[in-house]
Amino acid sequence: MRLGIDLTALWRPVTGKARVAIELTRAMLNIDLKNEYVLFFAGEVHPVFRDLATGFKPVVLRSRSELLCKHAILPFLPILRSLDFLYFPVFPPPLWCPCPYGWAMPDATAWLYPETMTVHGKLYFKLLGSHAMRKCRLIITDTEASRSDLRRIFGARAEKVRVNHPGKSHTFRPIQQAAILDRVRTKYHLPDEFVLCVATLEPRKNMRRLIQAFAMLKSDCDFRPSLVITGGNGWLYKPILSEVSSLGLEKAVVFTGYVSDEELIALYNMARVFVYPSLYEGFGLPCLEAMASGCPVVTSDRGALLEVTQDAALHAEPENIEQIAEMIRKAHENEALRRELTQRGLHRSKTFSWEMYAEQFLKIVEEQVILNAS
Repeated sequence: MRLGIDLTALWRPVTGKARVAIELTRAMLNIDLKNEYVLFFAGEVHPVFRDLATGFKPVVLRSRSELLCKHAILPFLPILRSLDFLYFPVFPPPLWCPCPYGWAMPDATAWLYPETMTVHGKLYFKLLGSHAMRKCRLIITDTEASRSDLRRIFGARAEKVRVNHPGKSHTFRPIQQAAILDRVRTKYHLPDEFVLCVATLEPRKNMRRLIQAFAMLKSDCDFRPSLVITGGNGWLYKPILSEVSSLGLEKAVVFTGYVSDEELIALYNMARVFVYPSLYEGFGLPCLEAMASGCPVVTSDRGALLEVTQDAALHAEPENIEQIAEMIRKAHENEALRRELTQRGLHRSKTFSWEMYAEQFLKIVEEQVILNAS
């Protein structure tokens, strides 16, 4: 087969779906020697792929405009490149595409939690997502929980949805190099003990309730650790910052902003607890990365997050501030529980890998192309 992959979204800081797109593509190039790959970039070839001399043909679109790249230029390239299948791993596909194509639809946020998205984002994903559900030959989602949501929303059209669990990089692991940890601690002025959250600052990630739960811990039981929040500013991030000020937590909450992968690994290793109380996720990759790094995890008790972490984490109702606080306290104070969560997390994380994700993806796509040809 000749497979195309749309990587035009990778000029932005790499988070979430973009990280999955990179890891999937790299894994396929490593394990697949029989198919040909055409990778589409915006502006320039992404640095991750510059050192890969063979295995794919790069096509660079000079514009970084989503509208221009995705809807005015890219639809005409599959014919010129003789593609058998074109995959869109980040944003929805264009309204028209001349070859069989698929999309990674990680969750149903635009339909179930539209209030957590910008007006532009909500309309973009709802309109193009609904169109993709009609026109795509294949939709790949991350968990059974997400597939169940999509089936409930789209009915019979969702029969084309297949589940493929993302993986985690082998670089996320327990590390002992004190120099690396000390360098990151010094750079971000981190305390000896802290609770870590890795998420874009936006409503869906439930940051305000997390901060309120942290304030409750500080006032009720003189909780010692600080709260470290790692991630870029998203939609409506200012009310999150204001919550810290209004609760008088300026000295207890550290915002690092976006960090490199090496720094992120160090943060997972230094954290006393990782907390991820998101209202809704299609997968929850940071939970998996934290477990692989040996950090006890506290996360939401619903949907994909429960499916991914299972008994390897403590779970709280994300809208229950008291419960979030209690689970954080338990994961911090109970040493026997901490050891158990660490071991369960390490074991659970080993069942996910990018190689398995890529192998399953290729199997799904090959079945689809053969079915289309017949």
